Amino acid sequence: MPKLEQHVSYLPHHPVFKEASTTTKVRVVFDGSAKTSTSHSLNEALLTGPVIQDELLDLMLRFRKHPVALVADVEKMYRQIKVHSGDTSLQRIIWRFNAHEPIKVYELQTVTYGLSPSSFLATRVLQHLADDCGHNYPLAVTALKEDFYMDDFLSGAQSTEEAKELRNQIQSLLREGGFQLRKWNSNKPEVLADLPPASIESSPTLQFEPEHRVKTLGVVWETKLDQLCIEVREAFNHSVWTKRKVFSVIAQLYDPLGLVSPVISWAKFQMQHLWLASVGWGEPIPDELDSRWREFCTQLPLLQRFSVSRYILVSSWVNVEFHVFCDASEAGYGACIYTRSTGRDRTNTTKLTAAKSRVAPLKRLSLPRLELCAALLGAKLYARVSAALRMEGIPCWFWTDSMVTLHWIRAPPNTWQTFVGNRTAEIQQLSHGHK
Repeated sequence: MPKLEQHVSYLPHHPVFKEASTTTKVRVVFDGSAKTSTSHSLNEALLTGPVIQDELLDLMLRFRKHPVALVADVEKMYRQIKVHSGDTSLQRIIWRFNAHEPIKVYELQTVTYGLSPSSFLATRVLQHLADDCGHNYPLAVTALKEDFYMDDFLSGAQSTEEAKELRNQIQSLLREGGFQLRKWNSNKPEVLADLPPASIESSPTLQFEPEHRVKTLGVVWETKLDQLCIEVREAFNHSVWTKRKVFSVIAQLYDPLGLVSPVISWAKFQMQHLWLASVGWGEPIPDELDSRWREFCTQLPLLQRFSVSRYILVSSWVNVEFHVFCDASEAGYGACIYTRSTGRDRTNTTKLTAAKSRVAPLKRLSLPRLELCAALLGAKLYARVSAALRMEGIPCWFWTDSMVTLHWIRAPPNTWQTFVGNRTAEIQQLSHGHK
């Protein structure tokens, strides 16, 4: 019987330079989506695997629940995971160390950046490690399964002693699989006091200074003030604004918690206007839109002054409740959720926890219907936040200034036509037992 020919694939690769990185300034990226001689790419032939980790919003919400926060990342995570020997022929590259050497063929032996299943494989290995070796590390098992987003670790504890124990356990558990945690940081310096300086994100001279900021999954965290901030990468200034440039700026406005939703909603509203104007990707945008957009970009750096407390509860809290506010206009609608907590000394604090917004659809809806959409968005936001924080039984109050919406929600859904009936039924289900 003839021997089957081995499947072979060669990966294009190039360096990516990141001057802001404190560790890896140059990262090699492999292009698994490049078309081969068969007119197909390697990624098209690979299965991506299911999503087996919590979404980013859930991790960020839980990160805000801990009085003592703890972050780190896994050093060279992909490079610690070996690929089956039968599959390495699909990860071939050509390389030489200088122009005078002959070109050689290499096979990458580990999980590789740029391939479709890499994210799943790396995450699955961490979870398998928790199942196999976690019996001696009870705190670390939960953290490894729920508090990792790829190689980023976001967690915390109720006290510095518990945070230290969690840190030690997660380090020991990952060491069982050959992984090393680095770039540690916390809002409490004593949690990291016994770590070697090389494994801490900030240098000793800048550690926990007010101006020292740590970027955690795209969100700026001021560790000493324990505040979350919004990062604006640059002051955008183009002589000619095109649709492509405008959309590029909007894509860089990263706010997973929705802390500045009104600002980003305005930008997306302009995006909608550009679509209606039928402007080509490389064409200058209309003058009216251009003047509004330039004013917006001038004011955009002001977002760097915005900050909210990372920790959303009061110390030693004894009572917690949620308050959801919903509103709409002809341009769009949104909802936000606040957490109100009461301490043993009867002190209260109310913190913005998360928000969501939507641009009104091109097919015009009446304002009462948009208000109803806002109420549904608020109900979904509550369900998402309470589940992420493991606080499903916490009392919640829902607020809207639309009497029509309240009238719709209070009646049986089958009273109304399809649009209103479907939405009121879902609102009633999600808000059942609350006010």
